[in-house]
Amino acid sequence: MENLIAAAPVQTAPLFYRTGAGAEVDLLLETPKHGLWAIEIKRGLSARPEKGFLIACDDLKPARRFVVNSGTERYQVNADTEAIGLRGLAEILATL
Repeated sequence: MENLIAAAPVQTAPLFYRTGAGAEVDLLLETPKHGLWAIEIKRGLSARPEKGFLIACDDLKPARRFVVNSGTERYQVNADTEAIGLRGLAEILATL
């Protein structure tokens, strides 16, 4: 999380979201000019977002959704969510 926050543009607000019912997003980034980004962080190569992440995204309606994993490939998990490695997302954030 710290690497992504450090790579994000100045004035990006890092946030956390969790409801009492268990909907949760590991990291929300409110980026200037690019809106809210929801990020699920996985340790391994898994790119499957948890149910709580999907529910939270339905509540929050983020502009972008990512599942960050330990891999290097970038691909669509579903229509709204992209799997990406940590370095790949950090590079995207650094170019905003």
